[in-house]
Amino acid sequence: MAEYTFTVEKTCPVCGQQTHATKMKARLITLGTDEDFCAHYKGVNPYRYRVWVCEHCGFAADEKQFVDEPLHPRDKEKIKELLEGHKINLHYTEERSVEDAIRAYKLGIYFAERLGWPLQKQAGYCMGMAWVYRDTDEREKENEMLRRAAELYEKSVMTEHYPINGMTDMMAVYMTGAAYYRLGDYEKATQILSQIMSDQEVRKNDAKLFERTRHLWMELREKKAAAEKADG
Repeated sequence: MAEYTFTVEKTCPVCGQQTHATKMKARLITLGTDEDFCAHYKGVNPYRYRVWVCEHCGFAADEKQFVDEPLHPRDKEKIKELLEGHKINLHYTEERSVEDAIRAYKLGIYFAERLGWPLQKQAGYCMGMAWVYRDTDEREKENEMLRRAAELYEKSVMTEHYPINGMTDMMAVYMTGAAYYRLGDYEKATQILSQIMSDQEVRKNDAKLFERTRHLWMELREKKAAAEKADG
């Protein structure tokens, strides 16, 4: 693992103690990318390390929340209340197992929900958890998290003001459609992606996203035609 990762020491934004986290080295080799932007890398699954966990107090969130964006004092107090009387036994190891990664995501989702962080962020955690499961045989659990992510993205687009964390509303729409595609819900995926296909602003201002959507749209048409032929 040392070939792909390294350990950093950071100050926990909640308890103020020094805690460790695993980061990826530059230039990982990409083997392929799925419809929902899940990239597969040689030798390592970086999605296992997206959520950091303080070894001391148990606070869990992404690197941005630990390093780049100071916690609001109100959030910090709420987190301390949530952690009071609880011991999070998730010890640091540079190489995370699937089980430890899932526990970290569950903690991240728990805090994001309780603190009322954007649904877009919660959806991202659920999607990351699905991508961790994708390397296992636990297809049902992957699908459960994909569906949760899709529903959160869908609700987020309707209720939240974009861009959020660098993501546009149309990218969130795409992620929703791609998740439903992976789930085999082709009707729902078509309904969602049609929002992008009919949006001339996306075609003009985000050609890459439009082209990716068009490619998935064509695949959807082929899948639906094959299903109709089989039923007929």
